[in-house]
Amino acid sequence: CLLTITNIRKRWVHVKYTQRQQEIIETAIAIIAEGGVQDLTVKNIAARIGISEPALYRHFENKLAILEAIMDHFSTWSRTTMDDIAGSDLSPVEKVRELFRRYTQYFSSSPATSAVLFSEEIFRYESSLTYSMMSIMKHAETTIRTIIEEGVSLGAFRRDVPVDHLILTTLGTLRLLVTRWRMQLYRFDLADEGLTTADSIIAMIS
Repeated sequence: CLLTITNIRKRWVHVKYTQRQQEIIETAIAIIAEGGVQDLTVKNIAARIGISEPALYRHFENKLAILEAIMDHFSTWSRTTMDDIAGSDLSPVEKVRELFRRYTQYFSSSPATSAVLFSEEIFRYESSLTYSMMSIMKHAETTIRTIIEEGVSLGAFRRDVPVDHLILTTLGTLRLLVTRWRMQLYRFDLADEGLTTADSIIAMIS
């Protein structure tokens, strides 16, 4: 099964969390992926790990704190990845392709994480989580703007379409691709499809 703690752990590298906290976070991601956010309770997390609820509260104040930790991890990864791509010596076209490659590989390695990040239920009533996601998206948009504007100035990307629309096309397509993969229960190779889709996007905006 793709939705396993092992797969989640492959992508979980964050020194500020203890081993037990990482286990709690990984378990929370798996529970959401399997049954939705409605199944995410302290009781369910504790039962799956095999600890008492009071013991879990010694590591996280509440369920919201666990969700915030998930967002914190992805935010750190996303920002680092975006900055690394933007600051590389790759051409603007290659940067767009690298963006699709890294993000689709990330979610392929941790499909359960995509279920968390693209769950509207999670963000609907928690302003702190909504703010975190908006911050991640804003940084991504700013980074892609830099890449596309560089491409436009070099003549690699078209000038007859507003840059904002090129950004929306790029980010929107990536998000839709991951969402379709998740809704189809991960039945196609996301990483391979990501590269093919990137080439199509590049052809449209070039």
